[in-house]
Amino acid sequence: MPRSHSFPALCLVTACCLIGVGFGVPAVAEETPPIMPNIQETPLPPRIQIEPAGTDELAAGAVAPDHPITAEEAVQIALSNQPAVQQARGGLIAASGRTRQARSALYPKLGLSAGYTHVDPLGGASTGSSGGVVSTGSGASFPGYTASATVRQLIWDFGRTHSVARQARALENAADANIQRVSSDVAFDVKEAFYTFEQNERIVSVNESDVRNRQAQLALAQARLKSGLGLPLDVVRAQTAVSDAILNLTVARSNATSAKISLAMAMGLDPRAPVQTTDTSENSVEMSSLPDLVDRALKQRPELRQTAENLKAAQLSRGAARYASGPSVYATVGTSSRGRDFPPNASNLTVGAVVQWDIFDAGLTSGRVKESQGNIETAEAALKNARQAVVADVSQAYLNYQTAQQRVSTSEAEVANAQESVRLAEGRYKAGVGIFLDVIDAQQSLLRAQTNQVNARSEVDRARAALDRAVGNMGS
Repeated sequence: MPRSHSFPALCLVTACCLIGVGFGVPAVAEETPPIMPNIQETPLPPRIQIEPAGTDELAAGAVAPDHPITAEEAVQIALSNQPAVQQARGGLIAASGRTRQARSALYPKLGLSAGYTHVDPLGGASTGSSGGVVSTGSGASFPGYTASATVRQLIWDFGRTHSVARQARALENAADANIQRVSSDVAFDVKEAFYTFEQNERIVSVNESDVRNRQAQLALAQARLKSGLGLPLDVVRAQTAVSDAILNLTVARSNATSAKISLAMAMGLDPRAPVQTTDTSENSVEMSSLPDLVDRALKQRPELRQTAENLKAAQLSRGAARYASGPSVYATVGTSSRGRDFPPNASNLTVGAVVQWDIFDAGLTSGRVKESQGNIETAEAALKNARQAVVADVSQAYLNYQTAQQRVSTSEAEVANAQESVRLAEGRYKAGVGIFLDVIDAQQSLLRAQTNQVNARSEVDRARAALDRAVGNMGS
Protein backbone atom coordinates (compact mmCIF):
# COMPACT_ATOMS: atom_id res chain seq x y z
CA MET A 1 0.00 0.00 0.00
CA PRO A 2 2.74 2.55 0.80
CA ARG A 3 4.35 1.89 -2.56
CA SER A 4 1.06 2.32 -4.39
CA HIS A 5 0.55 5.72 -2.78
CA SER A 6 4.12 6.86 -3.34
CA PHE A 7 3.91 6.87 -7.16
CA PRO A 8 1.18 9.51 -7.51
CA ALA A 9 2.94 11.67 -5.01
CA LEU A 10 6.15 11.33 -6.93
CA CYS A 11 4.38 12.34 -10.11
CA LEU A 12 2.89 15.37 -8.41
CA VAL A 13 6.29 16.41 -7.13
CA THR A 14 7.82 15.90 -10.58
CA ALA A 15 5.07 17.97 -12.21
CA CYS A 16 5.60 20.77 -9.73
CA CYS A 17 9.29 20.72 -10.47
CA LEU A 18 8.64 20.88 -14.17
CA ILE A 19 6.23 23.78 -13.67
CA GLY A 20 8.82 25.48 -11.53
CA VAL A 21 11.37 25.03 -14.26
CA GLY A 22 9.03 26.30 -17.00
CA PHE A 23 7.28 29.12 -15.16
CA GLY A 24 9.58 29.95 -12.33
CA VAL A 25 12.47 32.37 -12.63
CA PRO A 26 12.49 33.86 -16.18
CA ALA A 27 15.56 33.71 -18.29
CA VAL A 28 17.46 36.99 -18.55
CA ALA A 29 17.29 38.32 -22.19
CA GLU A 30 19.83 40.71 -23.62
CA GLU A 31 18.32 44.24 -24.29
CA THR A 32 18.48 45.42 -27.93
CA PRO A 33 18.72 49.14 -28.79
CA PRO A 34 15.74 50.67 -30.71
CA ILE A 35 15.98 50.85 -34.48
CA MET A 36 16.61 54.46 -35.49
CA PRO A 37 14.96 55.35 -38.81
CA ASN A 38 16.92 56.96 -41.61
CA ILE A 39 15.10 60.30 -42.10
CA GLN A 40 16.05 63.46 -43.93
CA GLU A 41 15.29 66.74 -42.22
CA THR A 42 13.61 69.54 -44.18
CA PRO A 43 15.21 72.96 -43.65
CA LEU A 44 12.95 75.98 -43.21
CA PRO A 45 13.76 78.37 -46.10
CA PRO A 46 13.78 82.15 -45.53
CA ARG A 47 10.92 84.27 -46.77
CA ILE A 48 11.46 85.69 -50.25
CA GLN A 49 11.39 89.48 -50.31
CA ILE A 50 10.63 91.71 -53.29
CA GLU A 51 13.28 94.41 -53.61
CA PRO A 52 11.77 97.92 -53.67
CA ALA A 53 11.89 99.99 -56.81
CA GLY A 54 14.95 102.03 -57.60
CA THR A 55 15.26 105.21 -59.62
CA ASP A 56 13.88 103.84 -62.86
CA GLU A 57 10.81 105.08 -64.68
CA LEU A 58 8.27 103.12 -62.60
CA ALA A 59 9.77 104.36 -59.37
CA ALA A 60 9.23 107.96 -60.47
CA GLY A 61 5.48 107.63 -59.87
CA ALA A 62 3.56 107.60 -56.62
CA VAL A 63 5.52 106.60 -53.52
CA ALA A 64 4.17 104.21 -50.91
CA PRO A 65 3.69 105.62 -47.40
CA ASP A 66 6.45 104.85 -44.92
CA HIS A 67 3.98 103.73 -42.23
CA PRO A 68 1.34 101.00 -41.98
CA ILE A 69 -1.89 102.10 -43.63
CA THR A 70 -5.54 101.25 -43.10
CA ALA A 71 -7.98 100.20 -45.79
CA GLU A 72 -9.44 103.71 -46.01
CA GLU A 73 -5.97 105.22 -46.46
CA ALA A 74 -5.29 102.72 -49.23
CA VAL A 75 -8.51 103.83 -50.96
CA GLN A 76 -7.54 107.51 -50.81
CA ILE A 77 -4.13 106.73 -52.29
CA ALA A 78 -5.78 104.79 -55.12
CA LEU A 79 -8.28 107.57 -55.91
CA SER A 80 -5.34 109.95 -56.36
CA ASN A 81 -3.16 107.63 -58.44
CA GLN A 82 -5.31 105.16 -60.34
CA PRO A 83 -5.26 105.88 -64.11
CA ALA A 84 -8.90 104.77 -64.37
CA VAL A 85 -10.01 107.64 -62.12
CA GLN A 86 -7.84 110.12 -64.01
CA GLN A 87 -9.31 108.90 -67.28
CA ALA A 88 -12.84 109.38 -65.97
CA ARG A 89 -11.98 112.91 -64.85
CA GLY A 90 -10.61 113.65 -68.30
CA GLY A 91 -13.90 112.45 -69.78
CA LEU A 92 -15.81 114.88 -67.56
CA ILE A 93 -13.57 117.78 -68.62
CA ALA A 94 -14.13 116.92 -72.28
CA ALA A 95 -17.90 116.64 -71.75
CA SER A 96 -17.90 120.03 -70.03
CA GLY A 97 -16.12 121.50 -73.03
CA ARG A 98 -18.73 120.03 -75.40
CA THR A 99 -21.50 121.56 -73.29
CA ARG A 100 -19.90 124.97 -73.55
CA GLN A 101 -19.57 124.56 -77.30
CA ALA A 102 -23.24 123.64 -77.67
CA ARG A 103 -24.46 126.51 -75.48
CA SER A 104 -22.35 129.03 -77.38
CA ALA A 105 -24.85 128.86 -80.25
CA LEU A 106 -27.48 130.42 -77.97
CA TYR A 107 -25.52 133.59 -77.29
CA PRO A 108 -24.62 136.58 -79.48
CA LYS A 109 -21.49 136.39 -81.57
CA LEU A 110 -19.34 139.40 -82.37
CA GLY A 111 -17.23 139.50 -85.50
CA LEU A 112 -14.58 142.07 -86.33
CA SER A 113 -12.69 142.58 -89.55
CA ALA A 114 -10.21 145.08 -90.93
CA GLY A 115 -8.32 145.28 -94.17
CA TYR A 116 -6.25 147.24 -96.61
CA THR A 117 -6.74 147.16 -100.36
CA HIS A 118 -4.35 148.36 -103.05
CA VAL A 119 -5.52 148.12 -106.64
CA ASP A 120 -3.67 149.39 -109.68
CA PRO A 121 -5.92 151.08 -112.25
CA LEU A 122 -6.22 149.46 -115.67
CA GLY A 123 -7.83 152.45 -117.44
CA GLY A 124 -8.22 156.19 -117.10
CA ALA A 125 -9.15 157.52 -113.71
CA SER A 126 -12.45 159.26 -113.20
CA THR A 127 -12.88 162.38 -111.16
CA GLY A 128 -15.46 160.86 -108.81
CA SER A 129 -14.67 159.41 -105.44
CA SER A 130 -16.51 157.40 -102.82
CA GLY A 131 -15.35 157.39 -99.22
CA GLY A 132 -11.58 157.23 -99.24
CA VAL A 133 -11.29 155.10 -102.37
CA VAL A 134 -11.23 156.83 -105.79
CA SER A 135 -12.83 154.95 -108.65
CA THR A 136 -11.47 154.94 -112.16
CA GLY A 137 -13.46 154.97 -115.32
CA SER A 138 -12.71 151.30 -115.88
CA GLY A 139 -13.96 150.23 -112.45
CA ALA A 140 -10.54 150.08 -110.73
CA SER A 141 -9.91 151.91 -107.43
CA PHE A 142 -7.02 153.39 -105.51
CA PRO A 143 -5.75 152.16 -102.07
CA GLY A 144 -8.06 152.35 -99.03
CA TYR A 145 -8.80 150.87 -95.55
CA THR A 146 -11.93 148.99 -94.42
CA ALA A 147 -13.17 148.01 -90.95
CA SER A 148 -16.39 146.36 -89.80
CA ALA A 149 -18.09 144.88 -86.71
CA THR A 150 -21.10 142.55 -86.78
CA VAL A 151 -23.25 141.09 -84.01
CA ARG A 152 -25.23 137.93 -84.83
CA GLN A 153 -27.91 136.42 -82.56
CA LEU A 154 -30.07 133.32 -83.04
CA ILE A 155 -33.76 134.19 -82.77
CA TRP A 156 -35.62 130.97 -83.50
CA ASP A 157 -34.89 127.47 -84.85
CA PHE A 158 -37.72 125.28 -83.50
CA GLY A 159 -35.72 124.70 -80.28
CA ARG A 160 -33.08 122.68 -82.12
CA THR A 161 -30.10 124.49 -80.59
CA HIS A 162 -31.64 124.36 -77.10
CA SER A 163 -32.08 120.59 -77.47
CA VAL A 164 -28.45 120.18 -78.53
CA ALA A 165 -27.27 122.23 -75.53
CA ARG A 166 -29.46 120.25 -73.10
CA GLN A 167 -28.25 117.00 -74.66
CA ALA A 168 -24.64 118.03 -74.08
CA ARG A 169 -25.49 118.93 -70.50
CA ALA A 170 -27.07 115.51 -69.93
CA LEU A 171 -23.95 113.81 -71.30
CA GLU A 172 -21.86 115.94 -68.95
CA ASN A 173 -23.98 114.73 -66.03
CA ALA A 174 -23.47 111.17 -67.23
CA ALA A 175 -19.70 111.75 -67.28
CA ASP A 176 -19.88 113.06 -63.72
CA ALA A 177 -21.78 109.94 -62.65
CA ASN A 178 -19.16 107.85 -64.44
CA ILE A 179 -16.48 109.33 -62.16
CA GLN A 180 -18.48 108.20 -59.13
CA ARG A 181 -18.93 104.74 -60.65
CA VAL A 182 -15.23 104.38 -61.43
CA SER A 183 -14.29 105.68 -57.99
CA SER A 184 -16.64 103.17 -56.39
CA ASP A 185 -15.14 100.32 -58.41
CA VAL A 186 -11.59 101.40 -57.57
CA ALA A 187 -12.40 101.72 -53.87
CA PHE A 188 -13.95 98.25 -53.80
CA ASP A 189 -11.05 96.71 -55.71
CA VAL A 190 -8.57 98.26 -53.26
CA LYS A 191 -10.48 97.05 -50.22
CA GLU A 192 -10.81 93.58 -51.66
CA ALA A 193 -7.07 93.49 -52.37
CA PHE A 194 -6.34 94.91 -48.91
CA TYR A 195 -8.37 92.29 -47.07
CA THR A 196 -7.02 89.52 -49.29
CA PHE A 197 -3.48 90.57 -48.39
CA GLU A 198 -4.32 90.59 -44.68
CA GLN A 199 -5.99 87.21 -45.06
CA ASN A 200 -2.87 85.73 -46.64
CA GLU A 201 -0.67 87.22 -43.93
CA ARG A 202 -2.84 85.61 -41.26
CA ILE A 203 -2.65 82.29 -43.07
CA VAL A 204 1.14 82.64 -43.00
CA SER A 205 0.92 82.99 -39.21
CA VAL A 206 -1.31 79.93 -39.01
CA ASN A 207 1.17 77.88 -41.03
CA GLU A 208 4.10 79.12 -38.96
CA SER A 209 2.28 77.91 -35.86
CA ASP A 210 1.61 74.60 -37.60
CA VAL A 211 5.33 74.15 -38.36
CA ARG A 212 6.21 74.77 -34.70
CA ASN A 213 3.58 72.25 -33.56
CA ARG A 214 4.78 69.66 -36.05
CA GLN A 215 8.38 70.12 -34.91
CA ALA A 216 7.33 69.68 -31.28
CA GLN A 217 5.45 66.50 -32.19
CA LEU A 218 8.54 65.23 -34.03
CA ALA A 219 10.62 65.81 -30.90
CA LEU A 220 8.01 63.90 -28.88
CA ALA A 221 8.12 60.93 -31.26
CA GLN A 222 11.92 60.87 -31.20
CA ALA A 223 12.00 60.98 -27.39
CA ARG A 224 9.58 58.07 -27.11
CA LEU A 225 11.61 56.08 -29.62
CA LYS A 226 14.83 56.64 -27.69
CA SER A 227 13.11 55.53 -24.49
CA GLY A 228 12.01 52.32 -26.16
CA LEU A 229 8.30 53.18 -25.99
CA GLY A 230 7.82 54.56 -29.51
CA LEU A 231 7.98 53.21 -33.02
CA PRO A 232 10.39 54.19 -35.80
CA LEU A 233 7.40 54.64 -38.06
CA ASP A 234 6.12 57.39 -35.74
CA VAL A 235 9.31 59.38 -36.26
CA VAL A 236 9.10 58.98 -40.03
CA ARG A 237 5.48 60.13 -40.02
CA ALA A 238 6.34 63.09 -37.80
CA GLN A 239 9.19 64.19 -40.08
CA THR A 240 6.93 63.84 -43.14
CA ALA A 241 4.35 66.02 -41.40
CA VAL A 242 7.02 68.64 -40.70
CA SER A 243 8.04 68.64 -44.36
CA ASP A 244 4.43 69.09 -45.46
CA ALA A 245 3.99 71.95 -42.99
CA ILE A 246 7.11 73.71 -44.29
CA LEU A 247 5.90 73.30 -47.86
CA ASN A 248 2.50 74.76 -46.92
CA LEU A 249 4.24 77.66 -45.20
CA THR A 250 6.34 78.36 -48.29
CA VAL A 251 3.22 78.42 -50.47
CA ALA A 252 1.41 80.67 -47.97
CA ARG A 253 4.30 83.14 -47.96
CA SER A 254 4.34 83.19 -51.77
CA ASN A 255 0.59 83.84 -51.85
CA ALA A 256 0.99 86.70 -49.38
CA THR A 257 3.71 88.31 -51.50
CA SER A 258 1.54 88.00 -54.61
CA ALA A 259 -1.36 89.58 -52.72
CA LYS A 260 0.92 92.43 -51.70
CA ILE A 261 1.83 93.05 -55.33
CA SER A 262 -1.87 93.07 -56.27
CA LEU A 263 -2.61 95.58 -53.51
CA ALA A 264 0.12 97.93 -54.70
CA MET A 265 -1.21 97.76 -58.26
CA ALA A 266 -4.79 98.39 -57.07
CA MET A 267 -3.53 101.50 -55.26
CA GLY A 268 -1.85 102.76 -58.42
CA LEU A 269 1.65 102.24 -57.00
CA ASP A 270 4.70 100.47 -58.32
CA PRO A 271 4.09 96.71 -57.85
CA ARG A 272 7.40 96.54 -55.98
CA ALA A 273 6.37 99.26 -53.53
CA PRO A 274 6.99 98.30 -49.86
CA VAL A 275 3.37 98.55 -48.79
CA GLN A 276 2.73 98.13 -45.06
CA THR A 277 -0.74 97.53 -43.66
CA THR A 278 -2.25 97.63 -40.22
CA ASP A 279 -4.90 95.25 -38.99
CA THR A 280 -8.19 96.72 -40.22
CA SER A 281 -11.80 95.64 -40.00
CA GLU A 282 -14.45 96.98 -42.33
CA ASN A 283 -17.03 99.21 -40.70
CA SER A 284 -20.35 97.55 -40.03
CA VAL A 285 -23.01 98.23 -42.64
CA GLU A 286 -26.18 99.95 -41.53
CA MET A 287 -28.38 96.90 -41.85
CA SER A 288 -32.07 96.94 -42.64
CA SER A 289 -34.43 94.77 -44.62
CA LEU A 290 -33.45 93.73 -48.13
CA PRO A 291 -36.22 95.83 -49.77
CA ASP A 292 -34.93 98.92 -47.95
CA LEU A 293 -31.37 98.23 -49.10
CA VAL A 294 -32.59 97.82 -52.68
CA ASP A 295 -34.49 101.11 -52.52
CA ARG A 296 -31.39 102.92 -51.24
CA ALA A 297 -29.31 101.39 -54.00
CA LEU A 298 -31.78 102.44 -56.72
CA LYS A 299 -31.48 106.02 -55.47
CA GLN A 300 -27.73 106.12 -54.90
CA ARG A 301 -25.96 103.89 -57.40
CA PRO A 302 -24.03 106.04 -59.91
CA GLU A 303 -24.58 103.48 -62.69
CA LEU A 304 -28.30 104.24 -62.64
CA ARG A 305 -27.77 107.99 -62.74
CA GLN A 306 -25.32 107.56 -65.61
CA THR A 307 -27.69 105.44 -67.69
CA ALA A 308 -30.62 107.75 -66.88
CA GLU A 309 -28.66 110.77 -68.13
CA ASN A 310 -27.69 108.85 -71.27
CA LEU A 311 -31.36 108.11 -71.89
CA LYS A 312 -32.21 111.78 -71.40
CA ALA A 313 -29.51 112.77 -73.88
CA ALA A 314 -30.86 110.30 -76.42
CA GLN A 315 -34.37 111.71 -76.07
CA LEU A 316 -33.10 115.25 -76.53
CA SER A 317 -31.15 114.21 -79.61
CA ARG A 318 -34.40 113.12 -81.22
CA GLY A 319 -35.86 116.63 -80.77
CA ALA A 320 -32.74 118.15 -82.30
CA ALA A 321 -32.75 115.70 -85.19
CA ARG A 322 -36.40 116.29 -86.00
CA TYR A 323 -35.77 119.91 -86.96
CA ALA A 324 -32.21 119.51 -88.20
CA SER A 325 -33.14 120.95 -91.61
CA GLY A 326 -35.76 123.40 -90.35
CA PRO A 327 -35.51 127.16 -90.80
CA SER A 328 -33.33 129.26 -88.53
CA VAL A 329 -33.77 133.00 -88.01
CA TYR A 330 -30.87 135.24 -87.02
CA ALA A 331 -30.74 138.97 -86.28
CA THR A 332 -27.66 140.96 -87.28
CA VAL A 333 -26.39 144.39 -86.36
CA GLY A 334 -23.24 145.77 -87.94
CA THR A 335 -21.18 148.78 -88.67
CA SER A 336 -18.55 149.32 -91.37
CA SER A 337 -16.08 152.03 -92.27
CA ARG A 338 -13.72 152.76 -95.16
CA GLY A 339 -11.39 155.48 -96.34
CA ARG A 340 -7.87 156.36 -97.39
CA ASP A 341 -6.69 156.98 -93.83
CA PHE A 342 -6.62 154.62 -90.82
CA PRO A 343 -8.84 154.39 -89.00
CA PRO A 344 -11.34 155.07 -91.74
CA ASN A 345 -13.94 157.67 -90.79
CA ALA A 346 -16.72 157.02 -93.27
CA SER A 347 -19.09 154.71 -91.31
CA ASN A 348 -22.30 152.83 -92.09
CA LEU A 349 -24.77 151.07 -89.75
CA THR A 350 -26.62 147.98 -90.92
CA VAL A 351 -29.49 146.11 -89.24
CA GLY A 352 -30.97 142.98 -90.73
CA ALA A 353 -32.42 139.51 -90.35
CA VAL A 354 -31.27 136.27 -91.92
CA VAL A 355 -33.33 133.16 -92.58
CA GLN A 356 -31.57 129.86 -93.32
CA TRP A 357 -33.59 126.87 -94.48
CA ASP A 358 -32.61 123.74 -96.31
CA ILE A 359 -35.95 122.89 -97.90
CA PHE A 360 -34.75 119.57 -99.31
CA ASP A 361 -32.06 117.59 -97.46
CA ALA A 362 -32.19 114.26 -99.37
CA GLY A 363 -33.33 112.25 -96.33
CA LEU A 364 -30.79 113.67 -93.87
CA THR A 365 -33.43 114.64 -91.28
CA SER A 366 -35.32 111.35 -91.43
CA GLY A 367 -32.07 109.43 -91.09
CA ARG A 368 -31.10 111.39 -88.01
CA VAL A 369 -34.53 110.87 -86.45
CA LYS A 370 -34.32 107.14 -87.08
CA GLU A 371 -30.85 106.99 -85.56
CA SER A 372 -31.95 108.89 -82.47
CA GLN A 373 -34.94 106.58 -82.03
CA GLY A 374 -32.62 103.59 -82.06
CA ASN A 375 -30.38 105.28 -79.50
CA ILE A 376 -33.40 105.86 -77.26
CA GLU A 377 -34.38 102.20 -77.34
CA THR A 378 -30.79 101.20 -76.59
CA ALA A 379 -30.62 103.62 -73.66
CA GLU A 380 -33.97 102.40 -72.29
CA ALA A 381 -32.74 98.80 -72.41
CA ALA A 382 -29.47 99.81 -70.73
CA LEU A 383 -31.36 101.52 -67.91
CA LYS A 384 -33.58 98.49 -67.40
CA ASN A 385 -30.59 96.19 -67.40
CA ALA A 386 -28.76 98.44 -64.93
CA ARG A 387 -31.71 98.38 -62.52
CA GLN A 388 -31.86 94.60 -62.66
CA ALA A 389 -28.11 94.36 -62.11
CA VAL A 390 -28.31 96.65 -59.07
CA VAL A 391 -31.12 94.60 -57.51
CA ALA A 392 -29.19 91.38 -58.11
CA ASP A 393 -25.98 92.94 -56.79
CA VAL A 394 -27.62 94.07 -53.55
CA SER A 395 -29.38 90.73 -53.06
CA GLN A 396 -26.21 88.72 -53.59
CA ALA A 397 -24.15 91.02 -51.35
CA TYR A 398 -26.81 90.79 -48.64
CA LEU A 399 -26.78 86.98 -48.85
CA ASN A 400 -22.98 86.81 -48.80
CA TYR A 401 -22.78 89.07 -45.76
CA GLN A 402 -25.28 87.03 -43.76
CA THR A 403 -23.55 83.79 -44.75
CA ALA A 404 -20.12 85.16 -43.85
CA GLN A 405 -21.28 86.08 -40.36
CA GLN A 406 -22.62 82.58 -39.83
CA ARG A 407 -19.33 81.06 -41.00
CA VAL A 408 -17.41 83.03 -38.38
CA SER A 409 -19.43 81.51 -35.52
CA THR A 410 -19.04 78.03 -37.00
CA SER A 411 -15.29 78.43 -37.53
CA GLU A 412 -14.72 79.55 -33.93
CA ALA A 413 -16.36 76.38 -32.62
CA GLU A 414 -14.39 74.33 -35.12
CA VAL A 415 -11.08 75.76 -33.90
CA ALA A 416 -11.94 75.18 -30.24
CA ASN A 417 -12.84 71.54 -30.90
CA ALA A 418 -9.73 70.98 -33.04
CA GLN A 419 -7.46 72.39 -30.33
CA GLU A 420 -9.04 70.07 -27.77
CA SER A 421 -8.59 67.14 -30.13
CA VAL A 422 -4.86 67.88 -30.45
CA ARG A 423 -4.53 68.14 -26.66
CA LEU A 424 -6.24 64.79 -26.11
CA ALA A 425 -4.33 63.01 -28.89
CA GLU A 426 -0.95 64.22 -27.60
CA GLY A 427 -1.90 63.31 -24.04
CA ARG A 428 -2.92 59.80 -25.00
CA TYR A 429 0.27 59.33 -27.01
CA LYS A 430 2.45 60.52 -24.13
CA ALA A 431 0.62 58.13 -21.77
CA GLY A 432 1.20 55.23 -24.16
CA VAL A 433 -2.50 54.55 -24.76
CA GLY A 434 -2.79 56.31 -28.13
CA ILE A 435 -1.12 56.09 -31.51
CA PHE A 436 0.89 58.81 -33.19
CA LEU A 437 -1.34 58.75 -36.26
CA ASP A 438 -4.10 60.27 -34.12
CA VAL A 439 -1.77 63.17 -33.28
CA ILE A 440 -1.06 63.81 -36.97
CA ASP A 441 -4.73 63.70 -37.89
CA ALA A 442 -5.69 66.01 -35.03
CA GLN A 443 -3.00 68.54 -35.97
CA GLN A 444 -4.15 68.47 -39.59
CA SER A 445 -7.71 69.14 -38.48
CA LEU A 446 -6.48 72.07 -36.36
CA LEU A 447 -4.65 73.56 -39.35
CA ARG A 448 -7.76 73.24 -41.48
CA ALA A 449 -9.96 74.78 -38.76
CA GLN A 450 -7.63 77.74 -38.20
CA THR A 451 -7.42 78.36 -41.95
CA ASN A 452 -11.21 78.26 -42.18
CA GLN A 453 -11.43 80.77 -39.35
CA VAL A 454 -9.04 83.19 -41.07
CA ASN A 455 -10.95 82.84 -44.33
CA ALA A 456 -14.29 83.36 -42.60
CA ARG A 457 -13.20 86.53 -40.81
CA SER A 458 -11.66 87.98 -43.97
CA GLU A 459 -14.79 87.13 -45.92
CA VAL A 460 -16.85 89.19 -43.47
CA ASP A 461 -14.74 92.27 -44.25
CA ARG A 462 -15.01 91.67 -47.99
CA ALA A 463 -18.75 91.03 -47.73
CA ARG A 464 -19.26 94.27 -45.79
CA ALA A 465 -17.32 96.21 -48.41
CA ALA A 466 -19.31 94.55 -51.21
CA LEU A 467 -22.63 95.37 -49.55
CA ASP A 468 -21.54 98.97 -48.95
CA ARG A 469 -20.66 99.29 -52.62
CA ALA A 470 -23.86 97.56 -53.73
CA VAL A 471 -25.99 100.04 -51.79
CA GLY A 472 -24.07 102.96 -53.33
CA ASN A 473 -22.21 104.29 -50.29
CA MET A 474 -18.69 103.72 -51.63
CA GLY A 475 -16.72 106.16 -53.71
CA SER A 476 -19.25 108.97 -53.33
